[in-house]
Amino acid sequence: MKSTWKSEAISLAMTTDLSWREIAKKLNKSKSTVSDLLRKAVKGDYLHEAVTPDNAPKILLFDIETSMIQAYIWGLWNQNIGISSIIKDWYVICWSARWLGTEEMIHDSIHLHGKKLPFSDYEELVVAALWKLLDEADVVIAYNGKRFDKKKMNAKFLEYGLLEPSPYKVIDPMLIVKGNFALTSNKMDFVVKYIESNEEGKSSTNIGLWHRCMGNDVPSLDYMLEYCDQDIEVLEKVYMAVRHWDKNNPNLALLYDDNKPRCNGCGSTDLKHLENKTFNTTLSKFSVLRCNGCGKVLRDRTNKLSKEKRSSLLMNSQ
Repeated sequence: MKSTWKSEAISLAMTTDLSWREIAKKLNKSKSTVSDLLRKAVKGDYLHEAVTPDNAPKILLFDIETSMIQAYIWGLWNQNIGISSIIKDWYVICWSARWLGTEEMIHDSIHLHGKKLPFSDYEELVVAALWKLLDEADVVIAYNGKRFDKKKMNAKFLEYGLLEPSPYKVIDPMLIVKGNFALTSNKMDFVVKYIESNEEGKSSTNIGLWHRCMGNDVPSLDYMLEYCDQDIEVLEKVYMAVRHWDKNNPNLALLYDDNKPRCNGCGSTDLKHLENKTFNTTLSKFSVLRCNGCGKVLRDRTNKLSKEKRSSLLMNSQ
């Protein structure tokens, strides 16, 4: 069942001269959320949709934005900054998240908890809110998440005396992209151009935005939070497009409370055997399947070779 705002957005796009940005503002939704809906509605430009049955694992898309470190320095070139020169360490400005297969954007920012300055004093509340989501998740998806987002948040959990969240697996689409494609750039905003056209694009940012956010400028903090929301929209598009290339993904089939054969990459039971195709090891042969849910190629675990055939196979001596 479509929500009221979706129907209204489509109606406004079809019957008025409002731009998609103006429609988003009128409906109090992010521009990227409305643009994505209208692009699908008007052009029929669909990627695979995430399917979330009742017993599906909880998969969280998330992204964080952090401040810069402020320090005294002697010059601009080839500086080695000592710890004693730090004026103020980095802090979390905001984060955005969404459960895969849902539409609700969840986010938090340091400027949403009070009017006392500096807003960075509210960081602990922002960190605690994300801790709860990560503790609830079975799997988290973050671009450059293994190297940046997870470790940065762990640092803040340590700082504020929070326990390690309960176990979750991390899927990093940047590592999938790096491991499978020779793109000109592995930046998420560049990768998404290979997946679909985006005429309006994301909100632009520059170093000045971070300066203004660190200076407690509320409009800039609002803009940063919208930018972070848009990152989740792009992250989901990239993940859905490249997930079937992932050879190191956590086995999502383990997280379903049933015994059905499932794709280990998306959990779908819609699997098709590929005729006349097998996956061969040195001494074994297995049937190959393709998941119609995400496109991933899988193999079963039953060796097709007879005992006699296996005993006749020879190995290299070294």
